[in-house]
Amino acid sequence: MKEYHYTESGLDNVYLVNGFEITPLENGEQEIFIHDLSGLHKAIGLNLIFKQGPLSGKEIKFIRTTLDFSQKTLGKALGCDYQTILLWEKSNHSISRSADHLLRVLFHSYLHPEKDKLIFDLVNEIAELDAIEPSVESNKMQFKEDGEKWEKVA
Repeated sequence: MKEYHYTESGLDNVYLVNGFEITPLENGEQEIFIHDLSGLHKAIGLNLIFKQGPLSGKEIKFIRTTLDFSQKTLGKALGCDYQTILLWEKSNHSISRSADHLLRVLFHSYLHPEKDKLIFDLVNEIAELDAIEPSVESNKMQFKEDGEKWEKVA
């Protein structure tokens, strides 16, 4: 069996050596069945996380859609607006190094929830802070020693 060019991933460079079945249809087209599609996307994602160089627009879109995030949601998590995500995905602008790194960390924590769930939740919690209007009082931090540790006064 020859390899299958998996363009449905949205990436131009993904080829499957096995793990798929091609069934010819009566109309001359083909039906493709991929075994463990979720596992395949996880393998592609791990490869993207550890690849050299910045993520391309198509790679960013693959990660975003695998996360099931809208452009707005991803922008919120990375501290930018949806238009920036759109420009990255269309390859009209390069992703910043810090956003690239944060996206890889966020995606790694998504792929490994058993060990990285705290990171995923932390990134989302920090993103939520942008929606809260800061008050003058929010700049003041008070701490007290309580037994053996310090904690913020509520």
